Amino acid sequence: MICISTIVFAHIHGWLSFIHCSNADPTNKPRIVLIASHADKLQDHEAGLCRTTALLEHYRKLFQESLIVSQEVFLINCLEAGSPEIQRLREVLAAFRDDILKQRPKVPKVCVRLLDEIEDWKQERKEFPVMAWQEYLASMEKATYGTVKGRIVQLASSYLHDEGEIISLCHEANSSVVLDPQWLFTSIFGPLLAPENFDKIIDKINRTAEDHVTLEELTRVFSAVADIPLLVKLLQDFQLCHTYDGRTFILPSLLQQEMEEAAWSPVSSKAVYFGLQIRCRTEIDSFSCDLFPRLQTLLMQAHPDKLSRPLLWKNSVKCTDGKAEALLQITQDKRQLNIFVRSNDGSREDCNSIMDLLKDTTYRLLHETSPGARSRDMVLSALDLREHRPQPHPYSREEVEAAAAKGENLVHPQRKVPEKVKDVLLHLGNLKGMLGRVARKRPELVETLRHINPILNHLRADDVINLDENDRIRAARTPQDAARELLDILEAKGERACVKFHSVLKTCDKFAASLIVEEEMSEEGATAS
Repeated sequence: MICISTIVFAHIHGWLSFIHCSNADPTNKPRIVLIASHADKLQDHEAGLCRTTALLEHYRKLFQESLIVSQEVFLINCLEAGSPEIQRLREVLAAFRDDILKQRPKVPKVCVRLLDEIEDWKQERKEFPVMAWQEYLASMEKATYGTVKGRIVQLASSYLHDEGEIISLCHEANSSVVLDPQWLFTSIFGPLLAPENFDKIIDKINRTAEDHVTLEELTRVFSAVADIPLLVKLLQDFQLCHTYDGRTFILPSLLQQEMEEAAWSPVSSKAVYFGLQIRCRTEIDSFSCDLFPRLQTLLMQAHPDKLSRPLLWKNSVKCTDGKAEALLQITQDKRQLNIFVRSNDGSREDCNSIMDLLKDTTYRLLHETSPGARSRDMVLSALDLREHRPQPHPYSREEVEAAAAKGENLVHPQRKVPEKVKDVLLHLGNLKGMLGRVARKRPELVETLRHINPILNHLRADDVINLDENDRIRAARTPQDAARELLDILEAKGERACVKFHSVLKTCDKFAASLIVEEEMSEEGATAS
């Protein structure tokens, strides 16, 4: 049960969206009570009541599939403690509470036992109520005289984490358990994440000219409430900070500097660009505010094994694996995340590699931070990316696959310029049809197509390839290079060219044709069965 009291109606949508997207279980709908406070400041009470009623109906309909919004309108003067409106609100909240308690299963006895021990440890560790997971596990087994084993402790701790009694991070050897969530929220996250206009209430953290935080500054702000080395470890466990030298810390949530235009400027004329946009599916979906800062932290942690040290700004991060480079940006409203990748040498494979790494990292984190958010991925215009346009046009997967199936180009809706499917889509192997099959079997075809001249003769006669393309393929240094050049041309031409190619293979190279036929038959067989 969650109550939202606000007079800033524009914020209601954001709060409700946050609650919806934080809920991992769509069958368990959070209960919401919308309260319009400060009724004493209204000049026209009836008009205020009408507006509140209209907003309530709007949000009840908008979130009806994911939230239970109370049907009653509460327009309250908070200065009158015993007003009829407040009394009625108390009755509604009490009824909600009783209903929830009736439906709530009893707390397992083992959890009650663990809570007794946790309460004692909290008193012993007032300065820093946090334990390493392995220490917590060993201490709990010792405190229960071995009657509660590790697996049971883990399950019971997960239950207590879900109930908000503790915060248990991933159960790994170096993870942590926060025994007192209130301490974490008030004493740590308050100064760490509070907006700038809270500086009179909370001691804000000062940053260097590079937007970083020194160890001395962390000590100044937190030494009275936390053990600093342990605090740094905790923030790293939460993916909120990273350090390369142990003296200066990068906290992405505190970054204020915007990316300069020169950081992602045009490069070699041979460069190839690809882009993916992950966007919220509906207006009630949104990404958690910690998604992008934590993503920035994960990219820093990937250095040096997978990535060079990334460059970070408020809503952007640039990184490279030494072969291709990437730029990730999230929009101000936290509803779209763009991933741009490029290879200065024109290597599609290098773009593939870094895009796979970034996409997998992003989707895993998105599921963790916004489990209830529904998203869809779009393919960005390569033409716009090459020209560094600020808002590249996004194509839907459906329209890209439809164009590939017809062997047609995409048409940029604003610029009326054609784009080849291969130029915008990195993973052609995900496509259905012959184009997808050829792309999936590309490595085998490159190694198999040794006698390519007869194939070229047929393709040339059928007008699948032109004279220049024919000459370019024949001029390749090795048979593998010739096969790659041919497949590049066919994939760029689309579905129809690949169907023709398969027909020619049946005549000229039955084994190569069988590589595609076998997959086709297995797919049809699976469908038929």
